[in-house]
Amino acid sequence: MRIRRIGKRIAALLFCLLLELWGPCFLLSSYAELSWPSADLTAVSAALMDADTGAVLFEKNGEQRMYPASITKVMTALVVLKHANLEDQVSFSHDAVYNVDYGSSNAQIDEGDVLTVSDCLHALLLKSANEAANALAEHVAGSREKFAEMMNEEAAALGCSGTHFSNPSGLFSEDHYTTAHDMALIGQAAFRDKRFLDIEKEKSYTLKGCRRNPEGITIYMEHKMLLQNSPYYDERVVAGKTGFTKDAGNTLLTLAQSGKRRLIAVVLGDKTPYHYSDTRALFDLGFGQTENQPLAEGIFDRSAVREKLLKDTIVDENCRDSDLHIEGEQLVSLPGGASQEGMSWQLQYNMPKNAPEKAVARIQYVLEQHLVGEYFIEKEPSIRLLFENAPSSTKAAVAVVTISGFSVLIGALVLLFGGGAAVTAKGIHDDRKLSKRMKERRRQRLSELKLSEEEFRNLVARRKEEKRRGEGSSARRAEEGAPGISFGEKKSFGGESAGKAGGEADESG
Repeated sequence: MRIRRIGKRIAALLFCLLLELWGPCFLLSSYAELSWPSADLTAVSAALMDADTGAVLFEKNGEQRMYPASITKVMTALVVLKHANLEDQVSFSHDAVYNVDYGSSNAQIDEGDVLTVSDCLHALLLKSANEAANALAEHVAGSREKFAEMMNEEAAALGCSGTHFSNPSGLFSEDHYTTAHDMALIGQAAFRDKRFLDIEKEKSYTLKGCRRNPEGITIYMEHKMLLQNSPYYDERVVAGKTGFTKDAGNTLLTLAQSGKRRLIAVVLGDKTPYHYSDTRALFDLGFGQTENQPLAEGIFDRSAVREKLLKDTIVDENCRDSDLHIEGEQLVSLPGGASQEGMSWQLQYNMPKNAPEKAVARIQYVLEQHLVGEYFIEKEPSIRLLFENAPSSTKAAVAVVTISGFSVLIGALVLLFGGGAAVTAKGIHDDRKLSKRMKERRRQRLSELKLSEEEFRNLVARRKEEKRRGEGSSARRAEEGAPGISFGEKKSFGGESAGKAGGEADESG
């Protein structure tokens, strides 16, 4: 009996010891498992996005291609606001007025009418007027077809990957499609445009001077969640656009705000009136069951980020930790009360065209495979000139346009010996203005230098190896017969240099 009691005590002690050693691990694993909220929707496809963190809080078939119908007009408005003034005069052609589906939404604007861009945008967004969409497209681009190209360019710039527009109105076409996730990105851009929001604040608007209605015709907002006399009214909703065609079903893009939080809801392929109840359910989910938390201290490791950028040749060894920064407060979107334990970050280098001028990467915060926040990492531009022997007896001088403090260096020259071509620093600067995408700039630079990516990487590798062996840059230039370059403050920036030759390093979140 005594031996049995001793055995039980030993077993109990061993159990306690194991619990002491492994218990915290079990607790941590359990605590780190997030419970993301869900919703039962009628819509075929839906997405809920936090406008400030970029986190997708809920998705149902979010990447499935769907027909958008008239929520297309949100993108139409964004392109018009980018390329036209509100007081510009828009003339309505015969084609703009009559090249629409019979019985489709209109504001009774006739051929020969002349309205301002502001008038047309109110007709477009409040009344969903298809003739206004056509006239605005002709005013901005000369034709609906060319305007659709501009829409697709803007969609790509916003990061949309499953969208193709073929007209400015959203009337049915087989090659006019989008996804719920892409429309959320478009809604995010709309949330940033004060002029768009100002138009959406108007619940009614009077168009004056039209031939059919010389005394004026008043149009009204059609998004019922914005109308106080509607059973679907939601005080959180600040803007949005309705859509419907037989093929698309009901579509709805809605922007809402509660306190400082701003959310975007998209439903596609829905039924009346469930597009409104589905949207309300998404906002209840987002505002009620998720929250934005300040990023916990220590997760953004500036030194580790710098080392990653250096490894991927986005910056060079002259880059300091303090050169890198993120504008504003970093927030992450999580289920209410969730811990940030176990959160990681990854870098993306495929920059959208709307990225800040000084952005060198996007940092994405990921928790349990969920993207919970995304921000641009910015760095002050600087200078680096590389002179190396290129393969096939081609000597390449790689020049980078640089800015340091208040001065702009525009005298750098890219020399191509054997090719007989020279590109000025101004040309490089103009190229930067045309495209901020790193990968596009990298390909263009290598094409100008007549170097393959592999050859360029070899040049960079040789330079690093020579520096490692302690060879001075002036001695190396003298041996290669390259002109001497004197440097002031050496703050190197991978944005236009060998660093940009490194493409995407991490998978998208």
